[in-house]
Amino acid sequence: MIEFLISGKLMSKFFSTNYWAVGFQSKLYDWLCPESYFESMRRVIAAMPDGKSLNLLDAGCGSGLLLQLLAERIRGGMVYTGLDILKAGVDQTLLRARKLGVANRVSCFQSDLRSPLVGQKFDVVVGHFSLYTLKSPDQRQEALANLKAVMEPEGLLILVNPSIDYDASSIVDESIRLIRDRHGMLVSLIKKFLIYPFTKAIGLRFIKKQLRHGEWKAYTREEFSTEIERAGIAVQHMEEVYAGSAFLAAGKLMHTP
Repeated sequence: MIEFLISGKLMSKFFSTNYWAVGFQSKLYDWLCPESYFESMRRVIAAMPDGKSLNLLDAGCGSGLLLQLLAERIRGGMVYTGLDILKAGVDQTLLRARKLGVANRVSCFQSDLRSPLVGQKFDVVVGHFSLYTLKSPDQRQEALANLKAVMEPEGLLILVNPSIDYDASSIVDESIRLIRDRHGMLVSLIKKFLIYPFTKAIGLRFIKKQLRHGEWKAYTREEFSTEIERAGIAVQHMEEVYAGSAFLAAGKLMHTP
């Protein structure tokens, strides 16, 4: 029994440490990703300006899922730059760009959000479920300062982070409904019984545990707004996304008189 408990703790520690890297490398992350997550990315895209030649930074790009939804806009003139702390994420994003035929307008590099970003400025900076994994407020402010530093004077920052109402069941239920509406009953049933049980058990419940234990940050609406404005970004829009389990906030640089 003792050996079993020790083994269980070691497996739990391995899972926590390697959750993202293993998911990206194995493509398990993409396979299990709930439709509600893609819907929150669509809300991010809806919040972007309409210009065709936007220069966009995807800060914490993971395996490049946002890139997949932006492929048409990239073909139309958008320039996409991704960054992620994990090499596995960078590799998968660049591979996705090649498969989509947009590699000539896509770059991606490995970086910690807490490291200063140098070089070009961006019209749109996106952090879709990235800042919340930084445990302390000071770490998140450091990351926000780095993102702010690479925004164009009239640039837009769009952030999505989990809320204190994060709920795995609601995310799965909304995902099933979205799949049914878009792809029909058969596909929704396949997702419901063959894929989303693993999504819930392996992914969503793990994230909920990290949020509940304070390893990652879950926000109230007021906390999220205050944290962004403390960094010198004026929040212009905020909405619930991800089946009410996250907030999307969009803002621009505060201009002093």
